[in-house]
This record gives sequence, C-alpha cells and structure tokens, in this order.
Amino acid sequence: MIHLRIDKIKEKWASENIKLSPPATRKAIKVFEEIIDFHFSDDFKEFYLNLDGFADWDWTKNMFSIWPLARILEEYHNENDKSFIVFADYMINAHHIGFVKGKNGIFKNTDEMPVKIANTFSEAIFLIHIDADILY
Repeated sequence: MIHLRIDKIKEKWASENIKLSPPATRKAIKVFEEIIDFHFSDDFKEFYLNLDGFADWDWTKNMFSIWPLARILEEYHNENDKSFIVFADYMINAHHIGFVKGKNGIFKNTDEMPVKIANTFSEAIFLIHIDADILY
C-alpha cells in the first residue's frame, strides 16, 4: 500500500499555483459520511484532514481536479446513480474518479461501467500526482 506524503504533494501543488482548500474537520467528514451513507477509508480522511481538495475548481497541469467535500456532496445530490461517489474529475468532467458503494478500490467512470484503476485512495492520488496512463 502506498503511503502518501501529503505535505510533499501539497507543497508541489502549491508551487504549481494550484489553489488548495483549507483542511476539512473530522466532524465535517463524519456528517458527510452520514449524509451519503458511505464510510470513507482512513487514507481519504487523512488526506481531507490536511487538504479539502482544490479551491475554485482548480486543476493540476494534467487537468485533474480534486474536489472539496462540499462539491462532492453537491454533485452526489445531482446524480441519479448514488452508487458512484466522485472525488476527482479529468478535463472538466470528461470523466470522473471515485468510489463505488459496495466495492473495494477506486474507479474511473467514462460514461460506461466504472473501471477499477487503484486499490486505495492514496494510490489514486499518487496516480494523479505522477500523471499515470491508467487515468486516461
């Protein structure tokens, strides 16, 4: 399992002028989990306790945006499929990356069946960070 150095990733993203949101709180994450009836992995929680996604729909140089909890919840409420919980998108919603309720791992959804791309949230963030081919 990959252990993310969130501080190093934040530092790199900040050096690339990506607008980062302030950390989420434990209470916000807990309430969020209750609303969508899903329990996030510890690595997801650790990441969001350090960084609540990107501010203002900002994105990496490879055009991935990590969503803050508020956007995840907003988009979740607007979706018909409540089994797919998106936390990132590529090229302004060309496709999404997220969790599938009842399945282990992280998936990309390109308007077809979600395809597993990573075993853990940390691995998915690492793949975004290194711009891995499997994301596309």
